[in-house]
Amino acid sequence: MRKLSVIIPAYNEEKRIEKTLKSVLDFLSAQAYQSEVVIVDDASSDDTMNVVKQIGYRKSKIDLKMLQHAYNKGKGAAVKSGIMASTGDYILFMDADNSTNINQIKKMLPYIKSHQIVIGSRYLDKNSIKIKQPLARRVISRSGNIFIKFLLKISYADTQCGFKLFESRAAKEIFKRVTIKRWGFDIEVLVIAKKLDYKVKEVAVDWYDSPQSQLRSGRAAYNTFKELIKIKKNLSKGKYN
Repeated sequence: MRKLSVIIPAYNEEKRIEKTLKSVLDFLSAQAYQSEVVIVDDASSDDTMNVVKQIGYRKSKIDLKMLQHAYNKGKGAAVKSGIMASTGDYILFMDADNSTNINQIKKMLPYIKSHQIVIGSRYLDKNSIKIKQPLARRVISRSGNIFIKFLLKISYADTQCGFKLFESRAAKEIFKRVTIKRWGFDIEVLVIAKKLDYKVKEVAVDWYDSPQSQLRSGRAAYNTFKELIKIKKNLSKGKYN
């Protein structure tokens, strides 16, 4: 691998971004390949960007880019902004809460030369989940995945894990077609990948639920359902061709 871009979307993450970013920079500093980290602040109202800037001043070995939305657009929009601004040959996006540590990329790299996309999964291996979500969120997550498989005909065990690795060209071809700006964007990415005949590999990764998660399960499930309907309509209209 020549160069890796790591995209981290962030919204009001001043309490968690320092630990996550330090672990990413420390890991990348020890690798033989070149790398960059792109933090995309989705119009945070807290001190997220100042925390990132302070870390950037102290750790200069890795190229650290900071993008900032003028207003809150959603996680999907933040990831899209980061991917379009990246310069790596391969692109990983991961969550600001470090639910899957950057070191899990080692499990994915063996597959990226034979697949354009490698996605992390919490559900391929029963031992992957180290800290579980509350029961209500687990029920919504698993039932939602069944519905996604039925409606959109994609068969992955885990569409929503926020740890996905792409060959750069594939990432940019996919994300220029992405229309979902919030939580359902992961699903749309996989639907577009299938439409464009990209090869996708699903790999088990370690995952830890964050007790400080900002996700509100009921509202997120309702909004994601609406986004699924939009994706289905886009498919029927040929918008991803």
